[in-house]
Amino acid sequence: MAYLKTDGNAVVVTLNAPEALVALRREVRIPFGCLRMVHVEQSPLETLSFWRLPGISCPGAFVIGCARVPAGREFAAAYAGQPAVVIDAEGGTWQRVVVSHPGALRLASDIAGLLLGQGLGGAPGGGQARRRSTLSR
Repeated sequence: MAYLKTDGNAVVVTLNAPEALVALRREVRIPFGCLRMVHVEQSPLETLSFWRLPGISCPGAFVIGCARVPAGREFAAAYAGQPAVVIDAEGGTWQRVVVSHPGALRLASDIAGLLLGQGLGGAPGGGQARRRSTLSR
């Protein structure tokens, strides 16, 4: 399963070996300056296109890889029955990134804290000192 972390000035999605193989990439980076919105999608497969290149999908089970959507480029590592963190961005490589994780609500909250300039865990002013920390493993 993919995991999210912050690394310097970006949110990084790191894929496990099987996901990396089908997506033809090991990670996806979204610079903090490009982040626009983050939320949790309880049924992420309902909002995703199943056409992926590179990537693979099985309707009703999972979606892994890249797609062109009207807003630009989308990356997904989403699974049925698991909530997903949805990151909307602009001005970078990716306009939308969707990653399933059992702790999606907490992860989205941490990223939203970064968007609001509060830092991880909602501590006011903690953004700069705590930016290089793992959101999930």
